[in-house]
Amino acid sequence: MRQTVILLLLLTGTPSLSAQRQVVVADALTHEPVAQASLYARTGGQFRSAISDDNGRATVGFAFQRLTVSHLNYERKTVGRLTDTLFLTPRYRQAPEVVVTNREPAWIRPKLRQVARQKQRHYFDTPRTLAYDYQTQSIADRSYYRFASSGLLRMWSSEQKQYALWQQQGEITALDSTRLTDVANLRRMLYEDFVWELDAGFIRSHRFSENGDYEGRNKNEIELVFRAKSRDDDRGRMVVDTARCIILSARRTTGTATNKAERTSAFLLTWAHLLTGYKIDKWKREYSVRYDEAGDGLYPAEATYKLYMENTDHDTDEEGQAYQRQTGGGFPNMEATLRLKPAAGEAAADSARWLTLPAPWYLRLSSDAERQQEIDLSNMTANFRKY
Repeated sequence: MRQTVILLLLLTGTPSLSAQRQVVVADALTHEPVAQASLYARTGGQFRSAISDDNGRATVGFAFQRLTVSHLNYERKTVGRLTDTLFLTPRYRQAPEVVVTNREPAWIRPKLRQVARQKQRHYFDTPRTLAYDYQTQSIADRSYYRFASSGLLRMWSSEQKQYALWQQQGEITALDSTRLTDVANLRRMLYEDFVWELDAGFIRSHRFSENGDYEGRNKNEIELVFRAKSRDDDRGRMVVDTARCIILSARRTTGTATNKAERTSAFLLTWAHLLTGYKIDKWKREYSVRYDEAGDGLYPAEATYKLYMENTDHDTDEEGQAYQRQTGGGFPNMEATLRLKPAAGEAAADSARWLTLPAPWYLRLSSDAERQQEIDLSNMTANFRKY
C-alpha cells in the first residue's frame, strides 16, 4: 500500500489544496499588509480566485497546483503551497509614511496655485500625437481578463477636446473568446490625470506638508505629502519642480466616500439603487503617474491605475449583465498601466481608424450615441489567447 501511495505522488505531483486556508499577503520589506492582492489559479479547466482585504487577509478555498499572487505595485509571485504569510517584493521604492499636520509652510499654497496657473495656460495648447502601450487586467471570483493594446494616441488639446485612439496591435487573454476589448481604465488614467485635477478647489480642500527626508536631484525638486481636510480616505504625495512650476510625479489613493463624491452623484446612486438594487459597498482607487520631464512635463510618461469595487446588484437584465461582462464590467479588482512616448514619423490626420475616447464614467445615464461609442471601443480588432 505504501508503495502505491508513493507511486501516485510521483505521477500526480504535490497534492493540491482542498480545504479553506486563510493567509496574509504582506510587503517583503516593511511586512505591512497588502490590500486587494489577487490570488488565483486555474486547475481542472476552472478559474478561481481570492482577494486580500484591507488587513492583507485572504481565504483560499479552492484546489490548486500553482497559485499566482499579484498586485499592481508588487512583483508577481507563484507558489505551489500556502504558508501563513505570502511576501511580495515591491516594484517601486516605497517612500516612508509622512504625517501631514494642520500646520504647513506658508509658501506651499502660493506655489501650488502657481503650478495650477501654469498648467491652465499651457496644458496641451499644441495638438500632439504620442505612441502608447496599455495593459489592463481584471479578476473576479471565477473570471480572468487581460487586454494589451498599442498604437497611437491623439492627446487632448484646446482644439480637440477629447482623446482619440488608433490601435495598431491588440491581444485579449481570457477564459473564453466572447470577451471584447476594454479601454475603460485607459480613459480613467487620461481624464482623471493628477495635473489636470490640481485646481484651486483641490488646493483649498487639502493640507500639505513637505517631506524633509526626500532626496531630489537638485535643490528645486521637493516632495509634498497631502491629505483631504474633511475625509480620511483621500491622501497622497507629489514631487514638484519649484523652479519650472511643474509636477514631476504624483500618487493618490482615494476611498469610498471620496470616490462617491468626486466620481458620481447622490442622484445617480439613488436612481440606480431604486431601479436595479445597485449599491456601492466599497470603492478604492489608487493612481500614480510620472510626467514627461524632457518636454513640458504636462503629459504622463507612465501611469498606473488600480480600481477595487464591491457592490450589490439585483438587476435581472441578462443582456445588460452580459454586455458589462464582455466590456470589462463586473470585475471587482482591476489594474492597468499606460506608457506614452513621442510617436515615430507622421501620424495620419484623418484616418477612419481613429476612435474617440470619451470621458470615463462609473455610473451614468447614457444616450444612444454614447452607447455606440462604447460598442465601437469594445469591438476593436484583437488577437485572442486562452488563459
